Amino acid sequence: MFESMRKSAMRLVLVQAAAGALAGAAAWPVFGRAAGLATFAGACIGLMGSLCMVAGLLRVRSGTTPGRMLALVLVGEAAKLVVCAVGFAICIVAFDLSFPGLLAGFVATLLGYWAGLLPAVLGESTPPAAPAGQ
Repeated sequence: MFESMRKSAMRLVLVQAAAGALAGAAAWPVFGRAAGLATFAGACIGLMGSLCMVAGLLRVRSGTTPGRMLALVLVGEAAKLVVCAVGFAICIVAFDLSFPGLLAGFVATLLGYWAGLLPAVLGESTPPAAPAGQ
C-alpha cells in the first residue's frame, strides 16, 4: 500500500512539472519572454509546494498510526502554504515578475495535480484478489 502511495505521489509531481513546463512554453511565444519566465516561476512555486507535501508522505512507514499520519500530512500542508507564500513574495518583490504570469504557472500545476489524481480516482488500483478456491 505504501509503495503505491509513494508512486502516486511522485506521479503527481511529475504531471505537475509537465503541466507547468507546458504552460511556460506556451506563454513565452504568445505573451513574450517576461510572461514566459513568470509562468515558469509560478509553476516552480507550485511544484516546490507539492514537493513539501510529498516529503511528508514519504516519511510514512508501515505501522504508522493514523494520528501520526495525519500529523505528517498537516505539517506537509503547512510547509506547502509557507513555501508558496514566500515564493510568490520573492518573485514579486525581488524579481518584479508579473503576478498574472506567476498565477498562470501556479494554476497550471494545480490542474496538473488534479490530472495526476484522475487515474487513482477512476480506479487505476489493482483489482481485488479472487477468493481462494475460485
